[in-house]
Amino acid sequence: MLVILAFLLFFAVKAALLFLGRQEALRHLRARTRVVDSLLGFLILATGGWLLATYPGNIPGWLWTKLGLVLVLLPLAIAAMRRQYKPGVALTLLGFLYVYGVAETGSLTLRRPTRPLASLAAPGLPEAVATPDAAPPVDTLTTDPAGISEAEAAAISAASASAAQASPPAEPEVDVALTEGKVLFTKNCAVCHGSDGKLGLNGAHDLSKSNLNTTGRVYMVTQGLGKMPGFKDQLTPEQIQAVVAYSLTLK
Repeated sequence: MLVILAFLLFFAVKAALLFLGRQEALRHLRARTRVVDSLLGFLILATGGWLLATYPGNIPGWLWTKLGLVLVLLPLAIAAMRRQYKPGVALTLLGFLYVYGVAETGSLTLRRPTRPLASLAAPGLPEAVATPDAAPPVDTLTTDPAGISEAEAAAISAASASAAQASPPAEPEVDVALTEGKVLFTKNCAVCHGSDGKLGLNGAHDLSKSNLNTTGRVYMVTQGLGKMPGFKDQLTPEQIQAVVAYSLTLK
């Protein structure tokens, strides 16, 4: 994104000089920035290839279109500027502006997709209401002694206490879902979100600050939104639940 923006700014300055008729200033600027222009062009192509290689899930149509336009516009822009052909410079400048808009919005129509369900992310609201503690069980031995003698009740109580002391405490079970979720998150999501959820590459949201609840996150991972692809064809519903459960631990 920054590489495209830098190239666009350089090209826009040169176009302005050309349209204003300042040929001498344009010639000096082109001579001084020839290496920079070549480097930016190379970086645009390199980052485009890297994005294709590391993009999680299916590559969307807007990304293919963006890279195709860049491949076409780069040589045309260089040729038009070299020949100082104003219509060509104007058209390629508009083309680069469109490419930047597509990269920024993740849409060929330059409109950011909106979340279809407004209730998926209720700002400031907790994601779940704590379940009140259950009422303690009623000891029928003390409230209804009619059906059992005191001696029998004492014997049962002593036996229960002995069994509780003899039984070792249960070892905590490993949360398999969170473990699987971490593996899947690292493989499919960390490239944009980062291992801690804070990377923010390609417009990814900071998961440590997101107030999107479980339902909303499941929808996002399943269907995708904007630059984020949907994973309904790559992950099972259980795997998506595991990824979401792990993402909630990154707060």
